[in-house]
Amino acid sequence: MLFCMGCHGPEAAGVPGKVPPLANALGRFMRTPAGRNYVLRVPGAANSALTDERLAAVLNWLAQRYPPAGGPAPAAAPFTAAEVANLRHTPLANVKESRRAVVRALAASGQAPPAEY
Repeated sequence: MLFCMGCHGPEAAGVPGKVPPLANALGRFMRTPAGRNYVLRVPGAANSALTDERLAAVLNWLAQRYPPAGGPAPAAAPFTAAEVANLRHTPLANVKESRRAVVRALAASGQAPPAEY
């Protein structure tokens, strides 16, 4: 709550037009290597004061608490502390463009957040 709620809100809904929701979307990003890479390199994850283990636990909890909307989606492997450690320390240069590319790829392979996500 201390590290994610400030931007994503108490129900992980985000702020329309500013901060994308984690609720009902995080699990979709977790389905692909590019999506996982994106999630772990966004500023909130990359700069979080949480340890790699705790960040993995929080993200996995969020994905379980707020599963993808729109019907069942393929199960995604949970994040591991090792995966978090390998990716989070290289922040994204362009968050919005990276997000657009991942959303386009998710749309081509199945369920994806809306294009404006």
